[in-house]
Amino acid sequence: MKNLLPLALSLFFVSACSSDESEPEDEINEIAEQFLETHNFYRAEVGIENLSWSDDLAQSATEWAEELARTCAFEHSTGNYGENLWKGTSGAFSIQQVVDAWGSEKADYNYNDNSCTVGADCGHYTQIVWEETIKVGCGTATCDGWDVWVCQYTPQGNIIGQKPY
Repeated sequence: MKNLLPLALSLFFVSACSSDESEPEDEINEIAEQFLETHNFYRAEVGIENLSWSDDLAQSATEWAEELARTCAFEHSTGNYGENLWKGTSGAFSIQQVVDAWGSEKADYNYNDNSCTVGADCGHYTQIVWEETIKVGCGTATCDGWDVWVCQYTPQGNIIGQKPY
């Protein structure tokens, strides 16, 4: 799985101009479904609508993941999207494990007072369940034995003073 997502995304964008290639599109659809299924699990838990996949966001997320891999940096982009980042040993983590790592922040989130346990991070989780967010796209790249995962969301969430749902 370590190189499957960037390869599939690259193949998807290359094959988008060629109607003879259906296999890469099937592969990217499977990857998108894995991301959506895991994201939407957390959204269903709080009773909000499912996200849909955005090829444009996936391309943007992949480009940012590739930039992070090129520089071996780990920082958010400056785009107009919400964004979750994750980094782990190359090839060791599945899509579900990455999104579940973000979703596990739910344990530290207190909806009643819209706060996070002191010293914990809840922003990845709240971005996943931000009710006004309707689309997601994700990508990954590898640097020095690390996979860098990026998911971008629109409209972006985590607006200070607002609850996610």
